[in-house]
Amino acid sequence: MAKHVLLTREESKNKPWSTKLMEAGFTVSEVPMIETKAIRAEILVHAYDWIIFTSANTVHYYFQMGGHLPKSIKIAVIGEKTADELKYHGYSADFQPTLYTTDVFIVEWLNLGMEPQRVLIPKSSMARSEIAKCFSEQGHDVTENIIYETGLPEHACESLQKATSKQSIDVAIFASPSAWNNFVDCYQEDISKLTIASIGPVTTDVIRKSGFSVLYEPENYTMEQICQQLIEGEL
Repeated sequence: MAKHVLLTREESKNKPWSTKLMEAGFTVSEVPMIETKAIRAEILVHAYDWIIFTSANTVHYYFQMGGHLPKSIKIAVIGEKTADELKYHGYSADFQPTLYTTDVFIVEWLNLGMEPQRVLIPKSSMARSEIAKCFSEQGHDVTENIIYETGLPEHACESLQKATSKQSIDVAIFASPSAWNNFVDCYQEDISKLTIASIGPVTTDVIRKSGFSVLYEPENYTMEQICQQLIEGEL
């Protein structure tokens, strides 16, 4: 019997990877463990030198609420999908780190050696403030604006039970701490029997602090790489 893989990202972000994994030979269930909703925020973007987008969601919701980017502002992004979403809206990034991690982003952006900058960071209600803290400590004027919130989809727990009723989950993929925490609250079987894949170190750290191990974490934190790891390691 084919191994059963669980995808837990938002519904719109699961489909291409579900197809890829099924074509490789896995059975796949898509059960979103998070959903996001916009929060209206007034942002005076002209007051800043830089805007930093840390995820595709921040780009999506920034423009959904009518945001724009003047030519005077520089744009920094973390992540391939974030850059793609920015291009979809007609913009390109002035700065991207060599690896798609917060730590590398902080070091490489600070290594640009700029005079104190006014920096805007749109974010989710659950996002950490690591970038803002580090930049502020180096003399930059940083403002964070919450533009969307993350929660548990209404029928997520019931959908998860349905997905496991015919075949137990063998491998579960998580792309955020929120998805993991919601999964733990909903899952009724033995988590220790799962093979867990995490898209990056922040999520991995939360999983490990919960007492569970992570077998797969890609070097460059993309779903493309994590799917390839599963294909090579589980088939």
